[in-house]
Formats: sequence, C-alpha cells, structure tokens
Amino acid sequence: MKKQCIVVGLGWFGMNVARRLAEEEYEVLAIDKEISLVEKASKFVTKAVCLDVSNADAFESLPLSEFDVGVVAMAENIAMNVISCLTLKENNVGKVIAKVGDKHHRKVLEKIGVDEIIFPEEYLGRMVAEDIIQEKGK
Repeated sequence: MKKQCIVVGLGWFGMNVARRLAEEEYEVLAIDKEISLVEKASKFVTKAVCLDVSNADAFESLPLSEFDVGVVAMAENIAMNVISCLTLKENNVGKVIAKVGDKHHRKVLEKIGVDEIIFPEEYLGRMVAEDIIQEKGK
C-alpha cells in the first residue's frame, strides 16, 4: 500500500514537499486556500483541495486518520498553523511535521505534541555548514 501524506499550505516549501513526495509515488493530498496554488499542485499530486483551514471544521470532510504523515507547511499565520497541527494530531495522523517562523511558535507546537518541527532558516543554515565541512575534508 502506498504511503499517504497530507500537505497543508502550498507556498514554496509546501509545494516542493508535495512535488517531491509525488515523484516518489506517495499519495499526496495538497491543501491551500488559494485556488491558483491548488490548480498548480493538482498537476502532480493525487488530489488537491481548496480549503480555508482557519477553522478546524474545514477538515471535517477529509479522512485524516488514513494519512501516514501530515506536513503543515505554512508558518506565516501562526493561528492557522496551530489549528492545522492540532487537528491532524487529534485525528491520529501518523506523524505531524510543521514549519515554524520563530522560537515562540516552536514552543506552542512542542506543547501540542507535533512530531517534527522545522525552522527553515535554521535547517538550511546547518545544511550549508555541513556542505562546507564536507568540502574541507576533500
């Protein structure tokens, strides 16, 4: 059975996560409130839905518990991010990964039990440093 992933938020980060998972033949449900982003993602994901997730009830029609992984890819709107993460956790999504914008946002997601928290600038900074370290050894 194929792994299933839900990606909430289709900005640069979310769109790239969704595209890469689709390339690896994951079943991907992509969600965003902007129809243009949903249409773009619909070309490569299993299903794309235009949905405003500012209210947890927006998720009601989705079979969330069927998903192995949920990625909450928007960090700009902390309230929507937290609502999305909490809803995925409460509906037993296997693993919830979320993008954050700052340390306070990270603390909130830690408190609600998000499995993996990504601060892109920190993550990318470490990757660049590792690349530099690897080059030194060559």
